[in-house]
Amino acid sequence: MAIKEKKHLRRRSNWYIYLISFAATTVLLALCILAFWDVLFPAGTTKSDPWKTYIPEYELNSTVLFMMGDEQGSVPNSFMLMNYRPGDEVIALIPLNASTRIKAGNKTGKLTDLYKQGGADTLMTGIKDTFGIECDFYVNFDRSSFTGFTSLLGEIKVNIPFFFEGGGIDLHSGEHHLSGGELFLYMNYADFPQAGEDYNLVIIGSAISSLINTNGRHLDTESIQEAFNKILNTASTNLTFRDFANYQRALLYTSENSVNPANYYVPNGVYESDEFIISAESVANIYNRFDMIDSGAD
Repeated sequence: MAIKEKKHLRRRSNWYIYLISFAATTVLLALCILAFWDVLFPAGTTKSDPWKTYIPEYELNSTVLFMMGDEQGSVPNSFMLMNYRPGDEVIALIPLNASTRIKAGNKTGKLTDLYKQGGADTLMTGIKDTFGIECDFYVNFDRSSFTGFTSLLGEIKVNIPFFFEGGGIDLHSGEHHLSGGELFLYMNYADFPQAGEDYNLVIIGSAISSLINTNGRHLDTESIQEAFNKILNTASTNLTFRDFANYQRALLYTSENSVNPANYYVPNGVYESDEFIISAESVANIYNRFDMIDSGAD
């Protein structure tokens, strides 16, 4: 009998060991899930309710001034406003004529003139003072930084209307898949006077729309972070890693859920001497595309 009792006690002791091991494993698994929650449930869930659909907050709506120049430190020759409203699944692009007249305080002139006088900060002030559009961030790409950024996203599909030759590349009319370096050359040097005045703005708007709508689809968290890091480390910008942390979930939401969120609009206007004056009608159209109320700006 003594032997039987011993065996029975040993068997009961093993049962408690299994229970303790199971509990410890469960706790570790729970901690791992919490630690990697944003990876496991990145776009559509919350910790309080894993099945609740995530919608980006209105506070994340922002406007970015994008610029592009050939070399680091040079004056940009291309300018574009991007209004990002992740909750509405909208990315509105407005390519701007480099000769657009704006005023910032006592400074008045073309976009390129005001950049020479005060850089991106003066430009953002001028855009706010002239059009009532407040830019939250700016990104200034040169050839190297733009090429590095787009290399993470693969080749970009572009429909080229006429034969283009420049920068060492020849492109016949039709559909092409361009590398980031080729796209940079095409956007900066393509000039098709037969297509009408300021057609270079159509080129920029359509190319960046294609980049966002096609190459920006179904990116994972790591790819988005790597692309953001390229901007932080190689372009001139006022964005910070904290901004990435604030927008990471919204960017992933846009990439996973938004179908063709990017669209572009080219403002019309008139030339006075060598300066381009955007029409009041075009400013109103920009307000509408940015979901703004007319601010009464000049």
